[in-house]
Amino acid sequence: MSEQNPNGYRVLARKYRPDRFSELIGQEALVRTLGNALTLGRLAHAFVLTGVRGVGKTSTARLLARGLNCIGEDGNGEATLEPCGTCEPCQAIGAGRHVDVLEIDAASHTGVDDAREIIEGVGYRPVSARFKIYIIDEVHMMSKSAFNALLKTLEEPPDNVKFIFATTEIRKVPVTILSRCQRFDLRRVPADELAGHLTRICERENINAEAEAVTAIARAAEGSVRDALSLLDQAAAMTADKLSPDSIADMLGRPGRQDSITILGAALKGDAAGALAALASAMANGAEPEMVIADLLDLVHRASLKAAGGSLEALLEVEKAPVSELAELGIARLGRAWQMLLKGHGEVTSAPQPGAAAEMLVIRLAHLANMPTPGEIVRKLADSAPAAPQQTAPATPDASPADPPATPPADPPPAMMAAGHGEPTAPVPPQPVTAPPVATPDAAPETRAAAQPTTLLDISELADAHDEPLLAALIRTHVRLVRMQPGLLEINLTDGAPETLPGDMARQLTRWTDTRWMVSLSDGAGGRTISEERQAARQKQRDDLAETPVIKSIFETFPGAEIESVRPAGQQDEEPSQ
Repeated sequence: MSEQNPNGYRVLARKYRPDRFSELIGQEALVRTLGNALTLGRLAHAFVLTGVRGVGKTSTARLLARGLNCIGEDGNGEATLEPCGTCEPCQAIGAGRHVDVLEIDAASHTGVDDAREIIEGVGYRPVSARFKIYIIDEVHMMSKSAFNALLKTLEEPPDNVKFIFATTEIRKVPVTILSRCQRFDLRRVPADELAGHLTRICERENINAEAEAVTAIARAAEGSVRDALSLLDQAAAMTADKLSPDSIADMLGRPGRQDSITILGAALKGDAAGALAALASAMANGAEPEMVIADLLDLVHRASLKAAGGSLEALLEVEKAPVSELAELGIARLGRAWQMLLKGHGEVTSAPQPGAAAEMLVIRLAHLANMPTPGEIVRKLADSAPAAPQQTAPATPDASPADPPATPPADPPPAMMAAGHGEPTAPVPPQPVTAPPVATPDAAPETRAAAQPTTLLDISELADAHDEPLLAALIRTHVRLVRMQPGLLEINLTDGAPETLPGDMARQLTRWTDTRWMVSLSDGAGGRTISEERQAARQKQRDDLAETPVIKSIFETFPGAEIESVRPAGQQDEEPSQ
């Protein structure tokens, strides 16, 4: 090859490095901001560019240096985002030999002495360019002392000096540096946009590439343009400029997309044998087990997006139909598959035999497919609940109310219990799993004289009625009742209660009731606060509900399950999608 090309081969990542901002793909916000800053004359003196590898940080820094120093083909041009590429500054900066544009690798210039050289150089005017520009790559590698040495110069540099920092680890850059710079976060390039860029390069390089092969490379690059071009270079060399999906799968160690769809489709239908056969075929063709599971995760993710109402525009036409079919399984099943695959991916990565771990994961996934979802289990248990109370002997018409039942109910549901008592009332037909009505301190009597309170709850509700929510909250949380009679209230306060609370209560009660009230602190223990009463009532409600046959069955089916909250039937969550 060297005989045919004495100058040597330039890899695609270098050959197609953008020469102007219009060629920089995926960073429209950055280009628009810098363009407006140049037009309005508001260009900052320091910039920091951050993002993952290969998204254009160094390219952007070099483009900005060329644009700021471009003088045009006639030698009279102004700073621009579209450097001409023919003037002497453009060519010198592009070749990396311009004396006024210094590109520094911070990984090898980390100390305070290196920072001191920069500070000393800033004091001299540019030799031939419009601006003296310092490009510091991987700036997060500089030491703390070096950063501190740069602070003063970075805050107030000469008008003809610009700093451009690039880093992949923005969190390691001190905030004192960041506050002196304009920050630009370069985003990952979307796979479809990256695939279009690769397709245009293939046309220029006379590389015969199928669309699915280009898409596979774009996905493997994970948003990095440099990674994508490096993979394209490697694939073109391996296949003699004829890229096919199978050849790309062999090169990447990934399964073909159709192989992944076959594995996942069979596993989610419970066909363990078919899924294992497809997995074995993929691994025989060179696919790495970890890559197989990663591809299954991607398919489940895209199917879940479709099931949630998203679109499949990013997929190839041949992938849309099978992914839509997977989406019909519903979010509940897909979410369960995602959790299992996500956990299994870590197992495959750390397993001594990744292939065996991947096979065990596929077997578990196929076995799980035949199991009902939690929503289906709950509905089946609720449907079968009426059969449980049939063990009790029905009361005969001649039985008197005083006669005890022949067989006492084993587990009376809360609906059969009197509020606050343990004796069963008249039998009630079993109900679905809903919150049983239990009397709590919240329930005020229907006929209550609001003007003459008789309980703490009356006082708190009176405060709410008179637009005193803070006082009502303090009463419910911090006041324990010792003794109460008309005009006299003895209370005990919890820790953290305001010292002025008794006086506030006495003053407001007197105003609200037109009766003189005296509120005093007592040494007595007092009862529970309203909040404690409510908490106790809620706990009793959960305890009573946990004793019902349906909930017991759920606890047996799902060991470790707990009742987090109880809501009325009208406020229940919607059933999960199937």
